Amino acid sequence: MKRALLLILFSVGLFACNNQQSNDKPVVTVSILPQKYFIENIAGDYVTVNVMIPPGASPVTYEPTPKQMQQLTTSDVYFRIGYIEFEKSWMNRFKNIHPQMKIIDLSEKAHLIKPQDTDHAHHAHEGHHHGIDPHIWVSPKEVKKQVELIYQYLLKNYPEQDSIFASNYKKFIQKIEQLDQYATCKLEPFKGEKFLIFHPALSYLARDYGLEQISIEIDGKEPTPANMQEIISIARSENIKIIFVQKQFSKHNAQVIAEEIDGTVVQINPLDYQWDKSIKYIIDRIVDSYSK
Repeated sequence: MKRALLLILFSVGLFACNNQQSNDKPVVTVSILPQKYFIENIAGDYVTVNVMIPPGASPVTYEPTPKQMQQLTTSDVYFRIGYIEFEKSWMNRFKNIHPQMKIIDLSEKAHLIKPQDTDHAHHAHEGHHHGIDPHIWVSPKEVKKQVELIYQYLLKNYPEQDSIFASNYKKFIQKIEQLDQYATCKLEPFKGEKFLIFHPALSYLARDYGLEQISIEIDGKEPTPANMQEIISIARSENIKIIFVQKQFSKHNAQVIAEEIDGTVVQINPLDYQWDKSIKYIIDRIVDSYSK
């Protein structure tokens, strides 16, 4: 009912708000905070970045507010991350509300993890058997491709800023490459090793740096008692003592398993705005987990 009311509300007249912005900066819209970080590293403060999923909210369950829907009608472009549930549910509605808005899919050049993939970097218990794994922003190797798409759009549509964009883009690519090198250096000694996580958010990081992710959540659902026992057995046999939990999810099941294996729950936030610091923190905690 809430979604239907939103659609009715915004289809009958909120385009009138298009010219009521407090500034005249171009507006671009994204789904998650790391995308805002990517854009602002290239565009600086030349554009206003409208983020649909706020800090702490889940890309699986979040529904936009009326204010966000109003802001959407001022946007030149929507950079979708690709396959998150939020976009699957809402993207067609966004397009109906603002048909003139361009949509750029940042997964266009991605090496996607698909349901049939069986590589050890996205092992059994993968939480997205029903579709493509959407977490393409957690691997520096994949982010480099996404940032290129953002840069090309900005360059084409705001050519008056081309020299600034080019300079910023070069610096940001260097930062991404440094993080890629850091990940390779830190994780290379642990190739083939497993780590345990509640929601399988680190699939691309695991794949690209030779690790194996085992998730507690299965097909986006809470684990059954039998699943829990299986995870506990794997953790004991592999001597896994750290369980990663994304900030947006409950720690309850992870804590139950941690107690059984005499382990520790470590909270991470791949959806943090400060993307590079967040990924570096995750890499460091994974390395720490192999010394327990």
